[in-house]
Amino acid sequence: MPGDGMVQVYVPAGEFIMGADDEDAQTPLSPGRAYSEVPVHTVYLNEFWIDKYEVTTGQYALCVESGACQAPHLFTSGYGDAYRPFYYGSQEYKDYPVIWVSWFYANDYCGWAGRRLPTEAEWEKAARGTDGRKYAWGNDPVSSTVANLCDIDCPLPHANGKYNDGFANTAPVGSFPDGASPYGAMDMAGNVWEWTSSLIMDYPYSATDGREDLTVTGERSWRGASWTNGYWWLRVTLRYRSVDWYWNYNLGFRCAASD
Repeated sequence: MPGDGMVQVYVPAGEFIMGADDEDAQTPLSPGRAYSEVPVHTVYLNEFWIDKYEVTTGQYALCVESGACQAPHLFTSGYGDAYRPFYYGSQEYKDYPVIWVSWFYANDYCGWAGRRLPTEAEWEKAARGTDGRKYAWGNDPVSSTVANLCDIDCPLPHANGKYNDGFANTAPVGSFPDGASPYGAMDMAGNVWEWTSSLIMDYPYSATDGREDLTVTGERSWRGASWTNGYWWLRVTLRYRSVDWYWNYNLGFRCAASD
């Protein structure tokens, strides 16, 4: 077990199907920061490990206390009726995902913990497995038991009253076991978006085409959607992006390792 206490799940070597070309993947978003999911292609990855859970505020605080990480840009969580003025640093929320961290902050944390950020391909395989499924849990429709999304209690205009996942803001990591990925990774849909190591670039994915250059500044990929998103965003192939210095109330991360 890593020094921060994180449990990891094993993803074996082999090929998997990456990307999507169904009707949902073709839906235009304007304005928006979603990115192309086509074409569908096959990617081979060596074996790796990925965090079973999103990194929590309590785990991140250990890195800050060690002097290896900077504190999140803000210590709050959410807004409106779901606003929490004291989130980071609170014992009440130590098992909730850390937020308000840039790609650089996430990268620093994973290095301190003896791991690294997952590539976009690793993230998708860990969430999807090898059967080309639409969601981390399979192809069954979204329900209130599989993910923390913008449901009846969500303080946003697009809140969907068909769902009631029990949380109006972030949830403790691992709160939705019915939504686990084929390898047992939790919260790969909803709760908070997650940084990957990858620069956002067109498919097909190749780790050798420059997108995994950690020395380059640019837009990096997010995966997984968050509690602020509707069900369309929970698809395992959905790609989002921002500049690497960006941070937000619905953006966190998890780490990976190659051995």
